[in-house]
Amino acid sequence: MRTARAVLFGLAAALLAVQSANAEPRTTTIGTSQDGSPLTLYTLGEGPKRVLILGGQHGGPEANTVELVGGLLEYFAGNPLELPSGIELDVLPIANPDGLAAGSRQFSSGVDPNRNWGGNDWRADAFDSNAVFRVGLGGPEPFSEQETRALADWVLAKKPAFIVNYHSAGGFMFGQREGLAGDLATAYAEASGYYWPSPGVGGGQRSPLPYSASGSMNSWLRQVGVPAILVELSTPRSTEIERNLAGLTAVLQALGAT
Repeated sequence: MRTARAVLFGLAAALLAVQSANAEPRTTTIGTSQDGSPLTLYTLGEGPKRVLILGGQHGGPEANTVELVGGLLEYFAGNPLELPSGIELDVLPIANPDGLAAGSRQFSSGVDPNRNWGGNDWRADAFDSNAVFRVGLGGPEPFSEQETRALADWVLAKKPAFIVNYHSAGGFMFGQREGLAGDLATAYAEASGYYWPSPGVGGGQRSPLPYSASGSMNSWLRQVGVPAILVELSTPRSTEIERNLAGLTAVLQALGAT
């Protein structure tokens, strides 16, 4: 696995390439990490329909998601005509900069970035990504961490039409199956080829995970009515950029046609 320094260097090189490409992204700081690093959002295109992609929520162990999202940003900046009219692409390559720098999945506080979201399944004590039950992993309360609050506030203010949250590793995706959200998730699954578990008994998502992930971002997004998918890359090393570019392009085209 590449070191955090190498990942940041690669991302910086990609962003320099973006600056000399056909479309230079606009930058916004939506908040700061607990150690003082900015949460930097890059934006391409304009329009009423926003698509947010984010990587690095689980820091250093999922550094390949930072590389992937940086690569997708570089591609669309260099190929602006691939972004349909009326769509704004918002890109957050590093959702957990402290975890990336420290080689940790958690925030500096020790709280897991994907167990701290509100909703009816939040728990203070939760399973980590290795299926180990850990006291306090979800935080003392929902949205207790400033990084979670910053991203949640942005989502509630902007109401994206679709969100793609990249993780690793598992080789599958989660997402709604009904309505427009289901249509967009289907477009991503078909174009990318990721395994998408079918609904279980009662219509709930059948999870390939051996544990219950409480307080997740995707669960909260569903409850507040924001369409989203979570994509687990197949390994903790490869970016799988070709298949994810195909999936994201399919979503953008489908959304542009609505």
